[in-house]
Amino acid sequence: MATQNKPVKLILISFSILLLSSCGSSKLLGSWEFIDLYDGVVTEIDSLKSKENNSRYGTGTLTFDKGNSFTSMEEKGSYQRKNKILKMKYPAVDTVVMNISYLSKNYLLLSAGKDPKTWFYRKK
Repeated sequence: MATQNKPVKLILISFSILLLSSCGSSKLLGSWEFIDLYDGVVTEIDSLKSKENNSRYGTGTLTFDKGNSFTSMEEKGSYQRKNKILKMKYPAVDTVVMNISYLSKNYLLLSAGKDPKTWFYRKK
């Protein structure tokens, strides 16, 4: 009798893993308010949570949609996400590869570059 339950357990485990990975992807969806830009790769969010949007780099919104499209500074593009790598393609520009340094339901840190910079966003 125990061997009959193994396929059911495998199906439940597989479904749970699929559900969890979908939840991780859905955290990226929605509108993100640009807060500030930092030198280096930033991976910790605790000291940034109280930061207000008064960056010398200005303001902006980055929006990710379900259909793998995004809008940034009124420019539309497409994106692909694989684990912590985010590839963003604007129509007239080469693909920009960003690293997701931190992602939660409320905060997003994207880093990139040879002399890395980190963009800090808060969920709108």
